[in-house]
Amino acid sequence: MFKLALAFVSLVFTLQDVACRPFVEAPADLVVRGTDVLSGLGLREVQDENIEADAAEFIGFHGTNSQTATFWEKQGFISKPPSPDNSVWDYIGGLITGTGGSSGADAELGPGLYVTDDPHIALAFANNNAQVNKGTTPKVCAISAKSSGNWRVIVNKVFLPENTGLIGDSSDATRKAKFENARTKYINIVRPGAQASSTVRFSLLDRNAKTGQLVLPNPITQLFSAKCFTYDGKTLPSGVHSGFPAFSYNSNTVRSQWKITPENTDAAKVATS
Repeated sequence: MFKLALAFVSLVFTLQDVACRPFVEAPADLVVRGTDVLSGLGLREVQDENIEADAAEFIGFHGTNSQTATFWEKQGFISKPPSPDNSVWDYIGGLITGTGGSSGADAELGPGLYVTDDPHIALAFANNNAQVNKGTTPKVCAISAKSSGNWRVIVNKVFLPENTGLIGDSSDATRKAKFENARTKYINIVRPGAQASSTVRFSLLDRNAKTGQLVLPNPITQLFSAKCFTYDGKTLPSGVHSGFPAFSYNSNTVRSQWKITPENTDAAKVATS
């Protein structure tokens, strides 16, 4: 009986180890350890900043300034950069103005690092960002998940439906909180068990052209890296992934491969009621 019990325990641990591995063709060490639990996150994450992983995967573009770009590339992962006296943080979503730095048009998907599938949109924000942060130049960054397996299989993702009261922001604290509370309720409905505060949210950015945006919540940004460059708005540097429309968040391919939970208008009605 004792030997049978040991065999059962060994089988359980083996199955747990297999379950933690990404569904990729090549062997991969994601370093997903049970002891490395990220606060408020529905996935396990490494403590080592240099994540041992299968392979990186490009997820989009972000427009920033040269100082932030250098900071991110030097440390090898994305986090809130230092804020000089004459600068503002290029990180948290919010209006891009001289009084509040931002990584998105506004924080209409919630706080975090905003990324787009269109490098031209990223360039527009880079120009704005550099103008706000005096003494810097515009940089567009190709943002990548350090582990494709983690990104595709473990990180939770949802596409927020249009015209439902889930996409929006406000300078009024009460209204701002109402938007985020509704998004949290929505995520809890469509992704039961997922932590809303660490779930990546997608939406259309230009509703006519169908360009897209996503926000990487603050708790998981160290799972991503940036390769930054000067962009003339015409030709992307060699080795940089193509952008919209060849690469689109709204495409069936990306939605399927990245396992993005699709829009659910019924859930949105409940979340905003």
